[in-house]
Amino acid sequence: MNPFIKSNKIWLSLLGLAIVIVFLAFLFRPKLPEYQTGTDQAMKMMVDQQNQVTISDLAGAQLIDIRTTELFAQGHAENAINIPVRNLLDEESLELFNRLKKNGQTAVLYGSDELQTIAPCLLLQQMGYTNLKTLEGGYVATNELMKPALPATEVMLLDTATMKAKQEIKVAQPEKKKPQVVITVRKEATSGGGC
Repeated sequence: MNPFIKSNKIWLSLLGLAIVIVFLAFLFRPKLPEYQTGTDQAMKMMVDQQNQVTISDLAGAQLIDIRTTELFAQGHAENAINIPVRNLLDEESLELFNRLKKNGQTAVLYGSDELQTIAPCLLLQQMGYTNLKTLEGGYVATNELMKPALPATEVMLLDTATMKAKQEIKVAQPEKKKPQVVITVRKEATSGGGC
C-alpha cells in the first residue's frame, strides 16, 4: 500500500464521505417553482385592470385570504379559504390552484389591503395560474370587505420600452498622466525656542 494513503487513511475517508454528502445534497435539492410567462407578459399583467375584481363581481369566485392565520381567525369573508403568503407555494396550495384552474373557476386573492395581494398574485400568474385576480380594497378590522376609498381616477402607465432599452455601458479608460517630478524642499532647522 502507498505510504501516503496509509498515513492519511482517515483524512481521505472523510474527504470521500464529504464528496458523497455533497452529491446527495445536489441530487435531493428542493424543486424550485417554474415560471410559465416571461417578463414582458408579466409586465402586461401587472398593469392590466382586468386583474382586479370589485366586491359586486365576486359571484362564482373562490375567495382566498392571504393574511396570517391569526387575522383570519379574528374574522374573514364568507366561504374564504386561508392560505397565508408564506404558504402559497406549498404542495397543498398549488393543488388547490390547479383544481380551480382545471374547473375554470376564478380565484380572488384578498388581504388587509389590495397592495398586499399584488405581488403574490403576480407570482402565481407567472407560474401559469391565469385564473387569479385581486380584490379591490381588502378586509378591514371591522370584519367586512372594504371598497377603495376613492375610485381609481389615475391609471398606472409603465413605460416598458425604456425598461427594454439596452443602455450602453461605456467603460471609461483611465487617462494617461504624465509623470510628475516631486521636488522636496528643505526647511532650515530652528533652535525651537520659546518667546
